[in-house]
Order: sequence, then structure tokens, then C-alpha cells
Amino acid sequence: IILNDSFRYTLYCNICRSLFEKHKTLFSFLLCMRGLLAAEEEEFADYRFLLTGGVSLEDPPPKPAEWVPERCWGELFRLSKIHERYDGFHFKFSEQ
Repeated sequence: IILNDSFRYTLYCNICRSLFEKHKTLFSFLLCMRGLLAAEEEEFADYRFLLTGGVSLEDPPPKPAEWVPERCWGELFRLSKIHERYDGFHFKFSEQ
């Protein structure tokens, strides 16, 4: 485990030297998610949702408030469709 951590950190440092600052966060996210997926600590459906925003053929219900952007509300609705642990997440959000 220590060797893997050391290798991952060295890889991160060496690659980040050649990246623009705005791309370092994305690379960090990808490296972290790939590590979590390899260790089976994260599900691929969640990873895919974070990359794409999800896909749904259904239209989301009406927004609960004007301040919620359409895109955000649509993504919260699609999140509730990818796994049962997120069921009704958009309703819980609107109740808050």
C-alpha cells in the first residue's frame, strides 16, 4: 500500500508539472476516482454521472424555487434515477 501511494503521488507530481493550473483539478479528480474504482470503494455509475451529468428521457418536475437553475434541477432529478440510494434526492433538496 505504501508503494502504491508513493507511486501515485510521484505520478501526480510529475504530470502536474506539465499541466496548466486549470487542468490540475480535473486530473486530480480523475486520478482519485480511478483509485477508488480500482479499490471498489466507488461505483462506476456514480463516476459516469459525475462525468456526464446523467441521461434521462423523463422531464424533471417543476423547480421548487426560482433561484434553482434549470440545469442544476435537471441534474438533481437525473441523480435520483441512477441508484436507489439517491431515490427522491431532488424532493429532499426541495424540502430544504
